Amino acid sequence: MSAKEIIGLIGAVVIVLAFVLFYPTRPHEKGNPAQADAVDWSAVEDDRSEQLTIRWLGPPVYANGQENTWVQGLLEERFNIRFEPVFLDWTANSRLKPLMFSAGDVPDVSWDGDPLYVRRNIHHGFVMELPYEVILEHAPTYVKYLNQYGRETWLFAFYRGKNYGIPTFAAADIYPTAGLWRMDWLRRVGLSKVPETLDEMGEALRRFRHGDPDGNGIKDTYGMYPRTHWSLAYADVFATFGLLPQDFVLRQGKVVWGGVQPDAKEALRRLRRWYAEELIDPDFAIAGRSGDQSSKKFQNGKIGYLYKGGSWLDLELKNPNSTYSVLRQLNPQAELAPSRVLAGFDGQRRDRVWGGPAHVMWFGTQVAQTPQKVLRVLHMFETLATDQELFVQSRMGQRGRHWDMSAERGAYLLPPYDRRGADTRHLVHVGLLENAYGFFSACAAPLQFTRGYLPEGMAEFRDEYSHPSWGLKNAIGKSDVVDSAGRYLEDLRHYQATVFTEIIRGDRPLDDFEPFVATWRQRGGDILVAEANEMLWQMYEIYDEVGIDREGTDGG
Repeated sequence: MSAKEIIGLIGAVVIVLAFVLFYPTRPHEKGNPAQADAVDWSAVEDDRSEQLTIRWLGPPVYANGQENTWVQGLLEERFNIRFEPVFLDWTANSRLKPLMFSAGDVPDVSWDGDPLYVRRNIHHGFVMELPYEVILEHAPTYVKYLNQYGRETWLFAFYRGKNYGIPTFAAADIYPTAGLWRMDWLRRVGLSKVPETLDEMGEALRRFRHGDPDGNGIKDTYGMYPRTHWSLAYADVFATFGLLPQDFVLRQGKVVWGGVQPDAKEALRRLRRWYAEELIDPDFAIAGRSGDQSSKKFQNGKIGYLYKGGSWLDLELKNPNSTYSVLRQLNPQAELAPSRVLAGFDGQRRDRVWGGPAHVMWFGTQVAQTPQKVLRVLHMFETLATDQELFVQSRMGQRGRHWDMSAERGAYLLPPYDRRGADTRHLVHVGLLENAYGFFSACAAPLQFTRGYLPEGMAEFRDEYSHPSWGLKNAIGKSDVVDSAGRYLEDLRHYQATVFTEIIRGDRPLDDFEPFVATWRQRGGDILVAEANEMLWQMYEIYDEVGIDREGTDGG
């Protein structure tokens, strides 16, 4: 079913009333979610010779997806399921989906990307409870990989002592992304290597601004342009202090907010000095009107460093759309070099990663009437975790028909599926092989499944420039897992971003940091931090239930 068909199904008046009456902006703090009939799981059996019809709402990256694709048919035949797929884009997922649910249109299986939305849907009685022991019994291999790559995701499906849904993981999200530097600029200003520390980075940025690195005799270049998304803004600088500015981090066994720690002031001091020295493109302060311009500025030769711009594919000159290729089209003499994560003042390399925790696939409460559907889906998850060929086919289709591979290119789509939009229409996508965005296989596979489909040299590149040990992730997976996130988190993130930008630009004195911290705490920050610490211990208790050894876990 497409988004247009869904819209036609729900009357405008019903939609508005449902949204106002039944879908508030955050979960109520009192009351219990409506519950489906209790399921006696010990009595549930799945006769796999019986075909089951399952209405399936997958991740919103297949807006133009169509029914009865080769991938759908493959999985239907393998698991004796008749799927009724529901396709939404990102906008419909955030705006239309809540209205669908409020009008009673809840698929058997649905995808949610953030804990906040999972909890809202649980609160409103849309989501069926799924005990841990059922998942452990019917998908033990899948659980093993989930616990290895994305253990924090268990918390995303947790609500008031119970589990709701199947947590998923994204194996490749454990890799930090390398930065990109204009190597030709570095040489032109007298530097022979890519910066490895914050001090070396500052010196390179300084020379990029004041040393005419493009040789045009005009002072028209800057060192950097900060990323503007909350998850990335200044994260490279803050990470050298062991912090993530807009995330929860672990300090001495307790969860704290990175942006209000004393070291955050030192990171701001450094950025403030760089801005005063004109090392930072001043356009970043107005980027909200036009979006993140960092990649465009880098490709146009206005800045010489691009944070998180250096994946293997970005450096592939044989790909006409890669960052390197686009830059060479504008400047044939340009030379790029990737950079490893900056070493902090303690010598450790750190950079923000999402890590392995991904999303939640959950069952509508109506499935309690046919609980064998849950067992069938768990059987599918388990099989995808043990059958490498089937997993790859569920993502890329049939080799020789949809895709092929070579050592140089790795896996690649064949015509006509390589045309824009044709891949998602047919539910095949090479670029998402390692992530948690397959429409029916909405979980990743272990990296040993997918490594052989990467371009030659990509795995070695990761080992050199994107080692997983350098990743620094949120201490509880995602900040919106705490109960009061819907009330406070977005406001506090916006408030912090505004104050930090003003301090960096010099519109506020650096000593405004302490008043900012006090206001942040009073504005709801203390509540979020207290809840995050409760969630940390809840996470450890869940680990005990699903077979994760607490030894060596750091919550972050």
